[in-house]
Amino acid sequence: MTDRQEKLNYQSIIVNLLKKVIVKIRNITITHVSRWINKRYERKIQKKLCNDNFSIICSNCIGGIIYHRLNKQFLSPTINLWMNQKDFLKMVLHLRDYMEKDLQFIDSEYDYPVALLNDVKIYFNHAKTKEEAEIDWERRKTRINYENLYIIMYDRNGLTDDDYSDLAKVKCENRIVLSTREHPEFSFVKKLKNNPGRINGAQCLDKDIFGIHTFEKQWDFTAWINNHEQQANVDLS
Repeated sequence: MTDRQEKLNYQSIIVNLLKKVIVKIRNITITHVSRWINKRYERKIQKKLCNDNFSIICSNCIGGIIYHRLNKQFLSPTINLWMNQKDFLKMVLHLRDYMEKDLQFIDSEYDYPVALLNDVKIYFNHAKTKEEAEIDWERRKTRINYENLYIIMYDRNGLTDDDYSDLAKVKCENRIVLSTREHPEFSFVKKLKNNPGRINGAQCLDKDIFGIHTFEKQWDFTAWINNHEQQANVDLS
């Protein structure tokens, strides 16, 4: 190996080491900044919250995220799971009846537990075992506060105007459908900005580099839980 080749190899090693150091410093900085931003954000919305003992019934992880942000107990069984919107609508239309049914676990192509609640299929994507999923479901469903209920849906899985009309019949004023489309005929639809390449629902749970979800930037869920939703973005300043 010539002196020139040795020099080039040495320079390459130094450059690679510097790149690794820069990436590590960047990641550490982002981690610390993210923690600061998230703690500040959570203190702000927790201070703003003036409702308590509320139950969020939803079809994916958004309920758990909101409970965590507000530092509240899970008063809902729909935590750490997901459902098709059509199935979810069937359940909320007759919520008390469905909560009296037992879970029946079935075989599926997924590597996590899947169960039927009568004719509604529930995917426990954060549970390691059927036993864990069932214990959490049974414990949390007893906590539901039907007098302080909040329902969150998404405009996906082929929801129709008839489905929206059915949701309007649910005896719960605190209901919302997050959508990237306009639905002026339904006051409970909250329009979010479209995120090309992401289906509605998945895009709501996307995070930015600091760990703030898309839905948190565009929807003031704390005001909604306080029973006076404001159609405005959350001020993170």
